[in-house]
Amino acid sequence: MAGTGMLVVPDCGRHDAHSDPKTMRLRPHHLIDIVTSFGHGQEFRPHPYGHALHTVAQAVLADPDVEAEFVIAADDICRPCSQLTPEGLCDDIRVNRPPPLSKQEYNDDLDRRLLAHLHVNDGVCMTVREFLRLVKADVPGAVAVFTRDEQMRRSRLHGLTEGLRKLGLY
Repeated sequence: MAGTGMLVVPDCGRHDAHSDPKTMRLRPHHLIDIVTSFGHGQEFRPHPYGHALHTVAQAVLADPDVEAEFVIAADDICRPCSQLTPEGLCDDIRVNRPPPLSKQEYNDDLDRRLLAHLHVNDGVCMTVREFLRLVKADVPGAVAVFTRDEQMRRSRLHGLTEGLRKLGLY
């Protein structure tokens, strides 16, 4: 897998109203954020935007063998969010670092880089556990995709490693 070219799983069974209810759509960075937060001991609670991070986190942490389609697009976390447009795009802005940047552009770029680092294509289907095994194969490299800031990198590395350990994957 990692290091052997792109992993392509054909006929993923696009997520829609008629697909298997156990198959979810996930942005790669959302799963890594969930595991990192879990590793830091953070609780998942409803957010004022109405996104489904708390429910998706509960689902993937309760059953890492759940099937997921990993996408560079709105996912099951984004779907109920008040910032998601009818076209399926995030209209929120990242303002914590100048210049302000569209979260849609930022997240799409981040997920492209993560999938490229893991050698998988957009739309690949696998279990959460299988995806996390790819991440585990190079945790420092996956974390480096997220941030260049050394303090943030150390914190994320600790959280992701601890989250994987808590899930029995490290």
